[in-house]
Amino acid sequence: MPPEAGSPFDLVIRGGLVVDGTGAPAFPADVAVAGDRIAAVGQVHQEAVRTIDASGLVVAPGFIDVHTHDDLAVLRTPSVDFKVRQGVTTDIVGNCGMGAAPTSEAYLDFYRTVLGDILGPMGALSWRTTEEFYRAVEEAGPSLNVASFVPHSTIRFLAMGVERRPPAPAEMTAMKELLAQGMEAGALGLSTGLIYPPGLFAATEELIELGRVAGDHGGIYASHIRDEADGMLDAVAEALRIGEEGGVPVQISHHKATMERNWGKVEQSLRMIDDARSRGLDVTVDIYPYTAGSTYLGAFVAHPEEMSSTSGEELLIASVKHQHEHEGMTLAEIARRMGLPLREAALRLLEEEENAVVVVAFAMSEEDVQRVMRYEQAMFGSDGIPSLTGKPHPRLYGTFPRVLGRYVREERLLSLEEAVRKMTSLPAQKHRLRERGEVRPGFFADLCLFDPETVVDRATYEEPRQYPEGIPYVIVNGALVVDGSVHTGARAGRVLRHGG
Repeated sequence: MPPEAGSPFDLVIRGGLVVDGTGAPAFPADVAVAGDRIAAVGQVHQEAVRTIDASGLVVAPGFIDVHTHDDLAVLRTPSVDFKVRQGVTTDIVGNCGMGAAPTSEAYLDFYRTVLGDILGPMGALSWRTTEEFYRAVEEAGPSLNVASFVPHSTIRFLAMGVERRPPAPAEMTAMKELLAQGMEAGALGLSTGLIYPPGLFAATEELIELGRVAGDHGGIYASHIRDEADGMLDAVAEALRIGEEGGVPVQISHHKATMERNWGKVEQSLRMIDDARSRGLDVTVDIYPYTAGSTYLGAFVAHPEEMSSTSGEELLIASVKHQHEHEGMTLAEIARRMGLPLREAALRLLEEEENAVVVVAFAMSEEDVQRVMRYEQAMFGSDGIPSLTGKPHPRLYGTFPRVLGRYVREERLLSLEEAVRKMTSLPAQKHRLRERGEVRPGFFADLCLFDPETVVDRATYEEPRQYPEGIPYVIVNGALVVDGSVHTGARAGRVLRHGG
């Protein structure tokens, strides 16, 4: 709300070029902030407690990172500096069917031993339910907003362990109840990771039933689909079927085609998505602007066809638990040092590192990446794994400035207005994050100010822990979190619940 007549605004941003997030042409305007809201957009003559001269800067909504694995990082590193320095003001966690809540002691054991603490060490938890996790996030006070999905692998484990079979009726009921509880707490929907255990054991019919629960509560179905390689088109068809038969909107996570023999298939998959949209299904995708992905090594070992298709030179060791000298080496190098065939070397490394091996995998084509980025219904997600050590994929630090610097300014793949729409209003609308994602009076004051001539990512595969340039100010709920390219320490983030 505007301040009372005669009293100053908390903040006025003067002389910037407003890119409001809707895709509309940029326009010069001042932006005034009162409390946690945008109070005015236009010519602002009223005084302010703080004034920022935004000459030469774009004033945009804060970016929404729709696909993250920062579930524990927002608690462990509440500054979340690697995201807010990119202009990200909202992190969406609980993706790929994995997450921090709901949980149990048995799940914690599974997470530590089988998944190798891929999201970071959980330690002793103060929560079990989704609602309790949200309270823990609120108590931690992260510097950005946090929203989450209910992870399918987690609720499946809680209901039936690591069983390779359909759920019994009582187990299905338990999964539905856990999902409903999460949705009632404010979760955005259901996420799946259909290459990871135990989610990979689920049949399509199970996912349709659960998707219906998420849809009935106003949520969406976000999926790391069952195959992003040879079976990618069938996996996209499965996701569309789940959406149509389950009556739930669909988000296809980090859409891509891996392995050279599959390059070009995204052209066909995007046509499939358009066909589904013409039938009335709300289906969208997200993407990161890199030709390499990242996951834990165990996922490759569990899929022999993918291991047999790599020389190991394409797999870069990002982080391990013990032998940090391996970080930055390729799996092929490690295999040569061990004197073992590639798969045997991978198995030994997993054993020595207690399964805690994250890899960067070079597997996509630049042409495919650009094709998906241009797609009207594509948004951006970093999909970074915030490891405590090592050399994480540079997308953790560089996704959003990379789009603005390389693909908007240099490649002219997207207009500035369209790129910002894909980072802001499109994800806000899809995930029902009300009154966010636009520079509009009455909306929450999540804002990013950047220099369109200099904004650029600096994170590389060799040196990934580098902040971007050209993003001097980031505002979360009205508070300056980045001021003059320096993190202020402000912890103004909130838990965002779907529809509210």
